[in-house]
Amino acid sequence: MSSQRCQQLQELGQEHEEALAFADRIAGLVQAGSDDHLAEGIRLVQDYYYDELEEHLQHEEQTLFAALLEHGKEHLPLCMQLGKEHGFLRTVVAGLRLETARQDLSAFAEVLRKHTEFEDERFFPLVESLFTPAQLERVMHFKPMDTLPRRPA
Repeated sequence: MSSQRCQQLQELGQEHEEALAFADRIAGLVQAGSDDHLAEGIRLVQDYYYDELEEHLQHEEQTLFAALLEHGKEHLPLCMQLGKEHGFLRTVVAGLRLETARQDLSAFAEVLRKHTEFEDERFFPLVESLFTPAQLERVMHFKPMDTLPRRPA
């Protein structure tokens, strides 16, 4: 899908392709179902969150959501929906434990997949149609502030 994106959204599009593959991998571990598979799923989701996902979420929040609202208040419900889904993913990661891993990992994989597909099919095309070249450049040149959450010791 990322090959269809404008240049400024290529990186986010590539991260979305990786997110879809990751969601499938986690769903497969849940389906395998042993405690070892679930423990591996917890470890993989936590690694993914701290190494990639949180920065991706902040990238979208800081460069896409606010800029989209500059194009009209009618986009607020969409930004709120996507923000709630970001919050859900963060909440699941924060609460992962083996006792509830089957449900939590399954929910994480499902929401990650649906959220990513929605952004690819509806959100990114809207951004591409509305954003100015300057707004798109800010998306492409995003640098996270040094406030990303750190992996617990």
